[in-house]
Amino acid sequence: MEPTMIRKTMRVGEVRTSIKLEPEFWEYLREIADHRRMRLSALVNEVAAAAVDRNNLASTLRTYAILHARNSSSDLKGQVEMLTLIGSSDDLNRVFDACPLPALILDDSRGVREVNRAFALWLNLDRDATIGHKLDHLMILRGQSLPERWQALYDGRVSRVHFNATYISPGKVRTSQAVAVPLAAADPEKVNGTLVMFETLAGRE
Repeated sequence: MEPTMIRKTMRVGEVRTSIKLEPEFWEYLREIADHRRMRLSALVNEVAAAAVDRNNLASTLRTYAILHARNSSSDLKGQVEMLTLIGSSDDLNRVFDACPLPALILDDSRGVREVNRAFALWLNLDRDATIGHKLDHLMILRGQSLPERWQALYDGRVSRVHFNATYISPGKVRTSQAVAVPLAAADPEKVNGTLVMFETLAGRE
């Protein structure tokens, strides 16, 4: 199935230009513009002016959005991983929901305990309805010796587990690289579930 595209016409430099992008990219670009307190058209003009090759502005805007998401998420990702070590639940929840990477908090049987906003938008899922489902039933998980590595994570023998995750629903396939890290518990010999982050721009494969 072809992805839904939205066409917007705006003045870029001295020329009125028609730009066609997936709605998720337009939404993310608007979030960037709103955060910087500027109009979407001003942001598009800024990206276009900085581009070496202006022949494919849509592709340039996609690249800008992906790089912005990755750069923005790197600091937050570091904060989240640090908070999992110190067990600060209030701060963890705040940073977790603000993280631009889709993310889940799982219990010790991989049941979904919390869903952040980016994950719900990425898969267009109801956050409350997703809680309680096992990740293994929600997505297809692939990785070398994955059951053994999950157990090693729970036992504290590894600090993280990398794997591939695929979500399939009618007319939609979303695939991502993912990483799971343990959440600290009051008992240092126990794991209070896991945090899973999906390395993808929300809404994209």
